[in-house]
Amino acid sequence: MEKSVILVLFLLSLTCPKGLGQENPFLRDFLVRWDQSKAYLLAVAEAMPEENYFQPPYPEGKSFAEQLMHIAVIIDWHAFSKFGGSEAAIRWEDFREQGKNKAQLIHEVAREFDRTKQLIEGFDPDKLDETASYGKFSRTRRQFLLLLADHVTHHRAQLIVYLRLQNIQPPDYINFQ
Repeated sequence: MEKSVILVLFLLSLTCPKGLGQENPFLRDFLVRWDQSKAYLLAVAEAMPEENYFQPPYPEGKSFAEQLMHIAVIIDWHAFSKFGGSEAAIRWEDFREQGKNKAQLIHEVAREFDRTKQLIEGFDPDKLDETASYGKFSRTRRQFLLLLADHVTHHRAQLIVYLRLQNIQPPDYINFQ
């Protein structure tokens, strides 16, 4: 009886799909960093008081809220259009900050991190070397993930400057390694 239970469990494990992206060392490592990047960005977003979310630091600058939505829309575009291959246009209108509060903005950013994680977990690693256009450049799907991570880091750093301009101590980066 015990052997038959073990055999059934083994056979079930063969039929249950695993995330393809988790089997690839690059994608596996990227997902670890992606989760840490999300946690750090959300900590930065939580640190800013809501009353400071909508005022740009200088007249032609983006507000804290606009920066968050910019991060979210580019996550969506890089992940699904460029990395995922749908080749869709950037969905600017779906990621506006108007009429949203701090909690809603943070939720939207977190949702894009989570959607992207799911995409990567199910991604076929054999497609990492496929290319897509990016302006006048051609990039591999692997490079699009790296560009995506760089973009988040770039704008998160701007949000940290916004915190500093408000004399707010940002979350310590070392806690998100």
